[in-house]
Amino acid sequence: MEVSQLKASSSRPLLIRECREEHEDLLLHEVLLCLKGLSTTQPGLDKILEVETTLFPPLLTALFNEDKKGPSEFSDRKTIVDLLCTSAQPPATQRLTTVDAHLIAAVPSELVVRATSILAHLRDPGASDDDKPLDFIRHMHQSRPYTHWCREITNVAKEVFWIFMHHSNIITAPSIDEDSRPYHRRHFPPPQAPVPAAPHVGGVEYDATRYMAAHLDLMNGLISSLPTRSARNTLRAELEISGFERLMGGKLRLCREKYYAVIHDAIRTWLAAAAEDGWPTADVSRGPPLPVTTPGAAGAAPKLELPKLDLGVDQGAQDKQDDAWL
Repeated sequence: MEVSQLKASSSRPLLIRECREEHEDLLLHEVLLCLKGLSTTQPGLDKILEVETTLFPPLLTALFNEDKKGPSEFSDRKTIVDLLCTSAQPPATQRLTTVDAHLIAAVPSELVVRATSILAHLRDPGASDDDKPLDFIRHMHQSRPYTHWCREITNVAKEVFWIFMHHSNIITAPSIDEDSRPYHRRHFPPPQAPVPAAPHVGGVEYDATRYMAAHLDLMNGLISSLPTRSARNTLRAELEISGFERLMGGKLRLCREKYYAVIHDAIRTWLAAAAEDGWPTADVSRGPPLPVTTPGAAGAAPKLELPKLDLGVDQGAQDKQDDAWL
């Protein structure tokens, strides 16, 4: 199926329509399922890679749309992330799945090219000439290149805020035995394991957390695909300033592992890879540090200092004179 054939009932492409009717949402759902199926076969995967620059930008535009005009179902949004994640890992021995097929498709020599291409799609769009700040303001501005990507995950976390309430959670990096495999093989995220039927499976928070975990898997896959420690830590620094570490340590860490293990697994993957590269992990593992307060200051009532009026009179002598008069 050619990308140009992904049309709705009008002449405008389905993926960039500003508003869609219910039947068009269903059509988009079926198109995404077709792309997901194609990514599990080598010919289909080759075709997706061929049209990557045409396919991915409108998908991400729909996903990061601030007016929420993109796919409304978490399953459809997760499929888009899965398609992105199918482009950076080299051929692996595990079974090919849509979670990592596009990344798995890369041979080692193509890893950097694939990862760089995906990161370019995920970066915030540049401002137009009319919206660009003055040069001296732009020089003072701290670049946060992946804020749109981070905001998408943060918004979903806000929608299911009631599950993030286990503040004592500490996520530790798994111990890594001696492994002769390359870095990208050791730390690329494995496919999300199927979950047996249970009362919590299939709810809004369940679908939302698997969707957020897919984003973390994509992030981990891209980091692991870069060739050097310096390049990986540079990407980590850009992700940190964009809000990812604050999101992982301050929010996602707080969900219960028993029900939302995919989130904990994704954070463990990040911790293991970061620790090997010498990147600090405490804020993600234990949460950001609490603000420092002065001991005993909490709850103390403010003191009101009134101005003193000095009339040059000896108060002690005045008191004695008053007592004598009384």
